[in-house]
Amino acid sequence: MMSPEVAQQTIYVCVPQRLGIFVSALIQTLISATYILDYKLFVHLYRQFVGGYGVGGRTFVLIGQLSGLFGGVMGVAGTWYGKRDYILSWYGWLYAQLFCYAFMYFFDVPLLLACENFESDLASSVDKYGYNQLMYQMALQGQCDSGRWNFYIKSGLAVLLIMYLISRTSRYLEYTGRLPKHLLRLPKDPTSGAFYSHSLGERSMLNGLWGKYDHHRVAENPVGGDPVLV
Repeated sequence: MMSPEVAQQTIYVCVPQRLGIFVSALIQTLISATYILDYKLFVHLYRQFVGGYGVGGRTFVLIGQLSGLFGGVMGVAGTWYGKRDYILSWYGWLYAQLFCYAFMYFFDVPLLLACENFESDLASSVDKYGYNQLMYQMALQGQCDSGRWNFYIKSGLAVLLIMYLISRTSRYLEYTGRLPKHLLRLPKDPTSGAFYSHSLGERSMLNGLWGKYDHHRVAENPVGGDPVLV
């Protein structure tokens, strides 16, 4: 159940939190769909944001984007229908994406730092990193330095965005799991069910027979008297 307080929370400064997470998950779904349907377009638009300059980096981009299709769909469905379990799947994917970025950096950063070597010392670069057509073209065109900085800045912003989404999604999950204050909560120490009450207007009370007759043993007479209609 969703607490009314969730409507007061915002993301991206002024966007309602639920709407912001919905749009973020929808955008990720579209990005992952682009990766699957048109890889060349994905590389052209997003390589500097997600990496993938070498085989190792591309492997973790693949893992992140294929899982991102599932995570994005679950985030969209979770915010649309108010399903906390679905949003938890989106939340888990955000953490998984951070790990994919960490491993991608492990492979791609050394490769980009050695970009110029693919022109000046191709043989040793191939021996160390394997032949990389992209690095070779960047080196020949003198784009190593600009390519590095574009990658560092854009991918760094992407990581910060993911961390921000983790923070805001965590807060959103906190409110979706909170019971609204106006709902009645049972006390922690309720009285025993062995005790019950009777109205003073009952016939047995008015006839002075209260406590003299066992209502569950109807075949017996009242204590000390003849059967009386109670």
